[in-house]
Amino acid sequence: MGAGLAARGARVQVLQQGELDRRSREEERRRQHDEWRRQNCLAFQTKLGEAIDALDELIYTLSDGQQPSDARDRLRKAEGAVLRGHFDLVVVCEVAELERISGAALRLLEQALFAVDALRREPAHVTNPNSPLKQYWLDQRRGLLGAYEMFSKALPQVLSVS
Repeated sequence: MGAGLAARGARVQVLQQGELDRRSREEERRRQHDEWRRQNCLAFQTKLGEAIDALDELIYTLSDGQQPSDARDRLRKAEGAVLRGHFDLVVVCEVAELERISGAALRLLEQALFAVDALRREPAHVTNPNSPLKQYWLDQRRGLLGAYEMFSKALPQVLSVS
């Protein structure tokens, strides 16, 4: 009877150890997934900042009367990166607050691109501070900066919860 109890105790110990190992693996997978989500969210923030920089570079290039082709290419690449980043954010991060802000940023970026293209076609508006077209572009840029700031502020709050 003592041997049976010892065998049963050994089986219980093996089962308990197996359960601990399983929980440890699940916890590690969860930590890795959370880190992956965090990296994707931070990547979107970086891409959005780069798009704002590229937008500014294009306006400065237009203001200086230079050919905007390099700055325009950089802006188009940044726009594509923001679009892919938004998709990754929606699919990977699954955080409604960040998805909402990134969607708004994407719409503002699109409007800013329309405005900058119009400014590129009408260079006189670039240097005219009273131009409605330039004011529209500035409004879109301000909105884009606001979205970047909102995203930056929301990021630590939602990622610490997840």
